[in-house]
Amino acid sequence: MDDNLTEIRYQLFSLKFTPLKGINLSSKDIVLNIITYISNKLLKEHQGHLIDKYEARQNNRREIFMNRAVILPKERRIRCSMALLRSGKVPLIKPREGFKLIPITEATKGSIAEETHFFIDYNKNTVIICCEYNHHGPRISDIEYYFRNVAHKVLKESKATEVTAFLEAPIDETLSKLKNVLNIDIKIAPNDLNKLTNDVHNKYFSGMRNLSNILNPKFLRIEAYFQSPGGSIQSKALNVNANNMVLDLLNKIKGNRLDVDAFKSFMFKYEDKEGNEELFNLLSGKKEIILEIDVKKITSSKKWYDLVKNDLDTFIESL
Repeated sequence: MDDNLTEIRYQLFSLKFTPLKGINLSSKDIVLNIITYISNKLLKEHQGHLIDKYEARQNNRREIFMNRAVILPKERRIRCSMALLRSGKVPLIKPREGFKLIPITEATKGSIAEETHFFIDYNKNTVIICCEYNHHGPRISDIEYYFRNVAHKVLKESKATEVTAFLEAPIDETLSKLKNVLNIDIKIAPNDLNKLTNDVHNKYFSGMRNLSNILNPKFLRIEAYFQSPGGSIQSKALNVNANNMVLDLLNKIKGNRLDVDAFKSFMFKYEDKEGNEELFNLLSGKKEIILEIDVKKITSSKKWYDLVKNDLDTFIESL
């Protein structure tokens, strides 16, 4: 890859709203109402709608706000971006000349922010979000939280949201035909344990954190086998606990309640209901749009959209 080029990944999700009782609106209607509200705040009132996702936590903040919301009526698309305000440790910068780091001070009269671009398509019955993967910036879970907050607390239109990732791995198919887990292979970096929700971490991965605190490894791995190596499938005794764990994690991944990017590897071998041996590999390929671009030349949201438009068109047509 050219030294001037950076790999940018866009991931694809569906977005569904559950209206409040008595509200006869579709997900498409609600998302357009949210965007109209945000656009009015930005353009007419010259304000924004900022939400602290961690407002219930002490000594912890995750402040997010939409800084762009442009409806493209002919294309039935919305061009958006969301900002995450940096908090905590003051970041450092390297001057153009010299090899030293200096802090960005309060003299900048503002807050350091990370921006994530995303685009919404409402051409079909399903609302689709094409979201830039930004490790340091807002994630799809932040966008979902933000939309749910506005739709429920401000517009009084929706009581719940559901975001589902489009994955190459056949989760629905696996859920329907899985009979017995034969082995599990999960690899994760200690720092990425923080990406797991508390219920998942406490139930399955707390021991890994304790071990990482003692040994300080680069990676941790769970390997569990429920059949003799090289032996034929023996499924008279179901591996109930392993089955429950796998089904629980797959359902959470399917509902986007578990960050797929937390895992370096997530594989398991299983016997299906017909007695066949199958291999599930979560990371074998997610539905993504991958671009290699010179980010210094992309100076506007429209240019970001133009880069992804053709691939997004192709994906929408395939649905």
